Amino acid sequence: MIDIVEERRKAKQVVESDNFDYLIMFVICLDAIALGMLTIGLYDIEFFKTMFLIDRMCMAIFIVEMLIKMYAYGPRFFKSGWNVFDFSVIAISSLPGTDYLVILRTFRLFRLLKYVSKFSKLKNLVNIMLLIIPNMLAMCAILTVFVYVFGVMGVVLFGEDVSAFSNLGSSMFSMVQAFTLDGWASTIVRPVMRIYPYAWIFFMGFVVLSFWLIISFVLSVLTMLVKKDFRVKSRL
Repeated sequence: MIDIVEERRKAKQVVESDNFDYLIMFVICLDAIALGMLTIGLYDIEFFKTMFLIDRMCMAIFIVEMLIKMYAYGPRFFKSGWNVFDFSVIAISSLPGTDYLVILRTFRLFRLLKYVSKFSKLKNLVNIMLLIIPNMLAMCAILTVFVYVFGVMGVVLFGEDVSAFSNLGSSMFSMVQAFTLDGWASTIVRPVMRIYPYAWIFFMGFVVLSFWLIISFVLSVLTMLVKKDFRVKSRL
């Protein structure tokens, strides 16, 4: 019994060491390259076989990693969310018949996220991303209502003569395209203006309000970050 406890302790030291983490990070990156090369080497049999072999070797290392961790932590292995995520991804990508489903195997690359804490710059970036999630959700909700209202207006104003506004779905899609400014002038506005010369007022109003929404979001995020930084410094 003592030998088993000692062996588990040593196994835990191995899987929690920095060198082991760096090794797994390297294998994940290598696997990412192999998966990418598999998508462009479909017509070169030898190249495809080589990349496929590398991918299988990486998969074998991931399986060994999981087995060592499960042995080291025992039942406590599944108490960690990251361990459950790793186990699920590896188990799914190891199922027979998933070799041709690259989309399932690419989920293994998300395992890199668990190592973000080892790099302070990346950790700060992720923390900021998580911090602004409430603001982002609020902006998405406002934007959805915003696009919906203008989509309905587009159907009412232009739906009879312009196919892009013939129904609510296509009208909202056109407004999203106008929001992104992706060729909106040549593909949306000008065709409508040939029939409705004053349609530019509608579209310019939408674009101006869109920029106002984006600026409001950016300012809210900056204000929140400045207040958080001020609170942290005041505590120090």
